[in-house]
Amino acid sequence: MSRESPPRAKAIISVVQCILCREGEPRPSCRALLYPGAERQLVLCPACGSSYYDPVPGPEEVARCYPHAYFRDFFRQYWKDLYKGRLLAEDLGGWRPEGVVLDVGCALGTMLAGVREQSRRKVLGLEYSPAAARTGKAFNELDIVPGGLLDAPWPAASVDFININNVLEHERDPAGALAAAARLLAPGGRLRLVVPNGPVDLRATADLWARLGRAVPTRHSGHLFFMSGRALRALVERAGLRLLSMSNFHFKLGAKARGWTPGAYRAFLTPLAPTAPDGDQDLPLNELLESLPPPPSWTAYRLKARWRRLWRVPSCEFGYDFEMTAEKP
Repeated sequence: MSRESPPRAKAIISVVQCILCREGEPRPSCRALLYPGAERQLVLCPACGSSYYDPVPGPEEVARCYPHAYFRDFFRQYWKDLYKGRLLAEDLGGWRPEGVVLDVGCALGTMLAGVREQSRRKVLGLEYSPAAARTGKAFNELDIVPGGLLDAPWPAASVDFININNVLEHERDPAGALAAAARLLAPGGRLRLVVPNGPVDLRATADLWARLGRAVPTRHSGHLFFMSGRALRALVERAGLRLLSMSNFHFKLGAKARGWTPGAYRAFLTPLAPTAPDGDQDLPLNELLESLPPPPSWTAYRLKARWRRLWRVPSCEFGYDFEMTAEKP
């Protein structure tokens, strides 16, 4: 005997045109947890295949997605982020020997510290959490400004390279954020964008919603938009940037997100307690410092990272993430 799913309320949407591709007419798809205790409606655009919350959550709700516990992981992965910065500095060296690098959503600024270690570049950071920005500024001695791209205080054409890594999907206005990034870039400047493959990112949530009739906590807490490759290309073009490359990666995670691996969805079936806002209180720096692991081998990390980069495939949408490089004409 099968168990019937609970009745679902009729969804009402507030948008008539996709705010990403500006072509399709979104329709209700499923409901998801913006954060534990906050179930919200998602809509799907039939033209570009992207999904997003409707209405888009306000700033106070978005802030609830990032309690201080969220930033503790950035101390645990301190060396990984520092080494990522060193690798980025090496990559940029083959393009321009010097310049200004901006990292958007830089958390504690550790990746920027790695860029600074490995090059003569000036580094700037934007971080949405004021508490994390203050902590990172003190810990890594960096110029970190609280806020997002729409709040960036620097003049137009003042930045050579912008890194936006797993941040655009958290933005309340992705098109506006990319337009702001284009404004900051100097002519010939470049933008590196890493974004989850939206339909894959949302797959577990949509599957479990269809199966259970309720939203469950999956791996995309705080993601407001689930952008397809088509939508991302449209957003980059609308910002006035020229797409140089686009590749797809994280194929094992892509298979897991589709439920193709044993027990892929098992961890998502455990309810999480609702989260309370932390406010603007500072992160406990002394306590967090104790969580720093010992440094791993830079040489070993560098070799493994270079090897993993070989597994990036253009013209593919199976993997969990996209990586794009664009240039300002």
